[in-house]
Amino acid sequence: VSRTFSFLKSRMSSTRNKTKVKEGKEKSGATNGHQFVPVSPSGPALCVACDKSVSGKELLQCSSKYYAVSTVVVLCAVVAELFRTYRISTLFIIFVLTDAVDAPLLSDLSADLLGLDAESWSLAVSPEFCRQHDRHTVKRQDVIYELMQTELHHIQTLTVMSEVFRRGMLEELQLDWDCVARIFPCLDPLLLFHRNLFGALQERRQAATQPENPRNYLILQIGDILLQQFSDENAEKMKQVYGEFCSHHTEAVNVFKDLQQQNKKLQNFVRVRPLTSCAFKKMRVPEFILLVTQRITKYPVLLERILQYTQGNQEHSDLSSALVQIRDVVTTVDLTVNKYERCQELQEVLARLENKSFAKLKNGKVFRKQDLHSKHRYLQHKGLVYWKTATGRLKDTLALLLTDVLVFLQEKDQRFIFAADQKPPVIPLQKLIVREVANEERGMFLISASSVGPEMYEVHTTTREERNAWMRHIRQAVERCVFILL
Repeated sequence: VSRTFSFLKSRMSSTRNKTKVKEGKEKSGATNGHQFVPVSPSGPALCVACDKSVSGKELLQCSSKYYAVSTVVVLCAVVAELFRTYRISTLFIIFVLTDAVDAPLLSDLSADLLGLDAESWSLAVSPEFCRQHDRHTVKRQDVIYELMQTELHHIQTLTVMSEVFRRGMLEELQLDWDCVARIFPCLDPLLLFHRNLFGALQERRQAATQPENPRNYLILQIGDILLQQFSDENAEKMKQVYGEFCSHHTEAVNVFKDLQQQNKKLQNFVRVRPLTSCAFKKMRVPEFILLVTQRITKYPVLLERILQYTQGNQEHSDLSSALVQIRDVVTTVDLTVNKYERCQELQEVLARLENKSFAKLKNGKVFRKQDLHSKHRYLQHKGLVYWKTATGRLKDTLALLLTDVLVFLQEKDQRFIFAADQKPPVIPLQKLIVREVANEERGMFLISASSVGPEMYEVHTTTREERNAWMRHIRQAVERCVFILL
């Protein structure tokens, strides 16, 4: 903070109040009639500006009147003056504040500093400027403004997660890095990506600002920025980082809750950590994680709305292409999440499967627990079904539809074993045919036409809809079956 304050202080040396600041000396300039000097409190102290504890922090005290003010409060006043006087890059301000100021304070200040505190573009610009444009133009600018405003809020969310929670857990609580990384995966690449996107949007807005009135601006082109951010290398990065973050959503929340229950220091840390921003005031770590997982789903909706008010030209073409790209990113992330969740489900089943249990196949080979661990086998679908045995009894079984086989397990003493019957409980998907059972809306035949001889299984479900879902999943798995030697 002190280094940043010194830098900003030097930039204020020629402001309207002509405050003189000598370089190389740690002496604060006059601000609003006060001459501030650095002090170190000997005991508990409160900041007169925000009424919060500043014990153990650098303070600035007026030499003529007793005012103990947190350095970040003065820093924010200096930044506001810089913004008004010099119109320096707003991106510079937010990135300096990210490193210099507590994240909750940043959350309160940045929207105002960046001109995104109004509810909409039509309220942010002057009424006279707004009336100069038709309804479609105003609506388009409102949606672009919403995109920028929500992007800023997303950066604030990530910054609080990084600078308040993650840093606090690592530096103040000295928690294990691997454990904290499981709670906050991919934070750094996420912040980098969204800062780049927001920076590009801000630069475009600044380029569209009227010199005579910085409050007014009209963004004519934004599709090229979005197309660049949502395609090629950037798209692959989004798929990777959001795929990993969203896949570990449930795990991250569970790790945090378990750790919170076991660690009293973490309980106190979370309870006393103030989040002064109205948007974050009642939020805790699980809510922050959820917000990040939801962000990627917002882009297609926003782009569709911008397109709705965009005329048919290059801008329309760029936006349309960007929309296709971001939908592809969202689809890929969804597939990644589903694949990870199915992998976790399979691991949970395998943890309960008896190590010594095995199934004898029709070709004479033995199928064991470790065969389910094959890197080529992924869980496609699972659920409880009723397998009709040779005696005509319906046996409760857990069916696992994998990449190349369908496996039947049964529960015994709260553990799983391979289901026992005259037919093998492991069915290859190659040449597997699925048929409905006549006059039985909840039954289906599985006909295995393998080279070692045909075999037919009769399986029932609880409802017709469940039976139809199983038939659909099995047929899809057969179509994309990758043959693995059993």
